[in-house]
Amino acid sequence: MKKNKIYALATGFMLFLTTVAVSAQQPDTKEDINRQMTLEREYDPTIMDASKINTLPKVREMVVQQRPIVYSDYTLPLHFENEITVLPSGTFMTDIERYANKGYLHLAAGMLMNFTGDFGYHLLDTERDDLRFHFSHRSTNGNVQSPDAALDALFGKRKAKLNDNLGGLDFKHAFDALTLSLGGSAGFSAFNYYGMPTNISNISTFPAGSSDSITNQANRNINLYANIASTIQEKLGYHLGVDYTNFNQKYALAPEYKGITENNIGLDFGLNSPVKNEQCFGIDVKLNILNYSAPELPTALQADSINFGNRYELTFSPYYKLDRESLKLLLGVNLMMVSQQETDFLVSPNIQLDVPFSTSSVFYVDLGGGIESNTVSQISRINRYVNPAFPPDASKTWLDGQMGVRSSVATGLWLNIFGGYKYTEADVFFNPSMYDWIDNGFNNVSMAYQPNSQRLQIGASLKYDYKSIFGFYLKGAYNHYTLTYADSWKNRTTQIPDNDDIQAYGKPNVTVNLGLYAKPAAPLTFNLDYNMLSGIYAYYNGENVKMKPVNDLRLRGSWQFNNTFSLYAQLNNLLFQRQELIFGYPLQPFTAMVGFNVNF
Repeated sequence: MKKNKIYALATGFMLFLTTVAVSAQQPDTKEDINRQMTLEREYDPTIMDASKINTLPKVREMVVQQRPIVYSDYTLPLHFENEITVLPSGTFMTDIERYANKGYLHLAAGMLMNFTGDFGYHLLDTERDDLRFHFSHRSTNGNVQSPDAALDALFGKRKAKLNDNLGGLDFKHAFDALTLSLGGSAGFSAFNYYGMPTNISNISTFPAGSSDSITNQANRNINLYANIASTIQEKLGYHLGVDYTNFNQKYALAPEYKGITENNIGLDFGLNSPVKNEQCFGIDVKLNILNYSAPELPTALQADSINFGNRYELTFSPYYKLDRESLKLLLGVNLMMVSQQETDFLVSPNIQLDVPFSTSSVFYVDLGGGIESNTVSQISRINRYVNPAFPPDASKTWLDGQMGVRSSVATGLWLNIFGGYKYTEADVFFNPSMYDWIDNGFNNVSMAYQPNSQRLQIGASLKYDYKSIFGFYLKGAYNHYTLTYADSWKNRTTQIPDNDDIQAYGKPNVTVNLGLYAKPAAPLTFNLDYNMLSGIYAYYNGENVKMKPVNDLRLRGSWQFNNTFSLYAQLNNLLFQRQELIFGYPLQPFTAMVGFNVNF
């Protein structure tokens, strides 16, 4: 196995260098497609950061960076994060230390009973103290249609239900030499398994009423955190943080079975010692401890070999850093240990390099790797319909190599060419579960299938902004996956093809994102966005199924009356597509939504 790893790494480096000859990659080390449970709201902030918003928007200054595409994986309107965003309310990405307003309120309603709401307020906002509260709500309750009209004829109308709620409190105090941060959040999400039953071989003979699409699953999530960080840059720097997450699912594979409970404790510690000439040495240490209370399972599943005990993940990252205008360099290594069914050790590089080679162009390299815990809490935000009885193992990335060129080729015009290679053990792909069906159970869950993966990626993006009056962005990327079967419990209950036929289930090979904004008058702004995903596969009923490409077009118009109040309207799925991102779970058809934002 170790030889295979070394061979894969050597092959990966060769492929990586070959790719770089014609392309380069964005500095973001995350997956190009980052699925989130949290809906891209009618304005952009994530729920966790929503309380930071209380200033009305301006068009973000264009910066030379990439952001991962973000889209909702449930039936609310499909949304992607744009390279250019004009928001009808303030944005947490605005770097403002003090705020003119204390609070904000956002409410919107649309077809299919789509509702969104956000409220936040600064209870304290002084030079040393910051105390803020935030709460967000997302919900829907409407019928959806399958891309296959024959399935609609067989099952009739399917009602997709979702009710997401998340609130939190965050406090920060600046001492003379350090900053203390404390906070927490509580979330509750209810939803139904409305998708097509996928764990049977002949859907036309599936007994009517044998799949439970009415009962609401309930996910509860509680998070607490505390950390301190030094603020005097000239002396020995340090940071120390601890956080705790408790996640519980109400049900397992049917309402009669109790769901899983997960406890996650994370520790984060770091030291850095500055030396002259803008250099420093440092080390970061991260520890993650997971503990599970096993779900109740039907005896026929024979899940005794599944590890529902403790898991430990430890990472040491020593590094050297140089930060100059002419050169930015980070040289380090990640030394990692994962203890689950067995204890594994791995090493990955930790190297970052930015080299300006003209007044407007930068060549960059990012070589990394690490451990992805794949906690139940994390996975539920990626795919809420994942099998509620079987948590995936941790993923181990030996190499995540990225390289690229960023350039401001003309005033207001930015270009990024990128390419990269990634090798991961026990990567996560989602596929329909093929369990024997359970009478009155959740017979349409996804399984977290975990083969070893190699991903080769190339692409480019182009952005233009003319005096914050007009702008556009265009981004395209191609991903080529090579997967090999990993023989472990997490795959034995998922029917999969031979190695030659394995696909990157649930992930697109090609992504295209195109959008523009126009501000014809001071209070009026229009956004038009088009997003395409193609090459998504699922393994269903003994064969690979290529899913219909996702083509999403949406239009939004907003009117800013003054520094306090704005209105907006948005039209989603203007191409009137029947489409899905998770096999068997259709997205919403054409919908419209109107809303308002108030800063006070």
